[in-house]
Amino acid sequence: MSKLVVLVGELMLVLGIAAVVRALARRVRIPFTVVLVLVGFAISVSRFHLSLGLSPDLIMKVLLPTIIFQGAEETKPGHFGDVLPEAILMVVVGLPFAVLLLGLLGSYAFGVPVVIALLYAVIVYPIDPVAVLAIFRDTDAPARLGVLAETESHLSEGFAIVTFSTLLALVWEQVQTGRSIEGLVTVSELVNLAVEITWVSLGGLVVGAVTGGLVLLVLQYTVEEMSQLLFLIILPYGSYLLAEEVLHLSGVLAVVSAGLLIGTYGKANVIRPESVEFIEEIWRTAAFLATTVLFVLVGIRVPVNHLLNFTPLILVATLLVFFVRAVSVYPVIKLVNRTSTGKIPLDYQHVLVWGGMHTVIPIALFLTVPDALPYHDKLGAMVFGVAVLSIVVQGLLMPYVLRTTETMGPMESAVDSD
Repeated sequence: MSKLVVLVGELMLVLGIAAVVRALARRVRIPFTVVLVLVGFAISVSRFHLSLGLSPDLIMKVLLPTIIFQGAEETKPGHFGDVLPEAILMVVVGLPFAVLLLGLLGSYAFGVPVVIALLYAVIVYPIDPVAVLAIFRDTDAPARLGVLAETESHLSEGFAIVTFSTLLALVWEQVQTGRSIEGLVTVSELVNLAVEITWVSLGGLVVGAVTGGLVLLVLQYTVEEMSQLLFLIILPYGSYLLAEEVLHLSGVLAVVSAGLLIGTYGKANVIRPESVEFIEEIWRTAAFLATTVLFVLVGIRVPVNHLLNFTPLILVATLLVFFVRAVSVYPVIKLVNRTSTGKIPLDYQHVLVWGGMHTVIPIALFLTVPDALPYHDKLGAMVFGVAVLSIVVQGLLMPYVLRTTETMGPMESAVDSD
């Protein structure tokens, strides 16, 4: 059989298993993504070989734009406007603080140079929009809380990918030239890094806004549903490739910006009302399929024996990441509550801390790290270990965390269920 036939057969097998798993997950009220990872893990342990592989290109250029665009385009204008200041503050203030704190503490806890610990922090800390969208959707989180978590995850992930690429290039250049990485972090390097991150990130947002605006301009003169859908399929992948591959800006933030423009303006003012439901259903289905394949492949890719060798280190890393998440969220939210009329109650803050999952994106970023980088094996164990514990432990307990909160009120869904 040809490779294409084998791949299609394996894909159908994965989707068939996912259909059964989803029905069971609904019955026992376990988040679907958690069960998918466990299914992938079981396939890996059983040594059943699949040709389907998890590569950075598959994640970043195919699956991720699908999931991110769908989540962004379903954002409602009122909810987005309510949470945008809080989300920006959590990213602009909370993310750099968390990365620096995790890097400094991790250098001592993991026994690695500061620059390697910072690289690990950039890889593992940012909140994963794939996991957040899936978990919050499965657990029917309140609307404002869900949109806040999603917006923060979209922005933090985009900034993190830019920071990771810049920092990795700096470290790898040192390694290739044989220079020491011990004293690599200097004030001037940090300033240059901040300037590069700002330029690439803002540039990506602008590209997404421009391409989204051009598509909306075309849609004003397009009345046929399938034609509108085709333009909206081209938009996320086109904006990603234009920003990432041509202009060397943030492709992820371009997709986020384009999706938010469609969701907060396009569907209310440009796209025909009778077409909105059709387009949303198509994108919801595409995102569901992408999420299904992604989390099964994550489970399959887990290096079980390697993780067992680093179990104590993984537990330390997991606790440290969770601690840093807590000490970066509560103070920022306290600052937000002092300056904003829309207060974020303490129970919401608990959910934001617990719901900060670090899964697919950290794995995708780590897969691009050269094998020859110092401490590569240790980094890999900590990235995969934190990812697995994050999605399984935090994902399994998320429904109980939501139920035990006292001030949330009615469980208004953040996004429509699949």
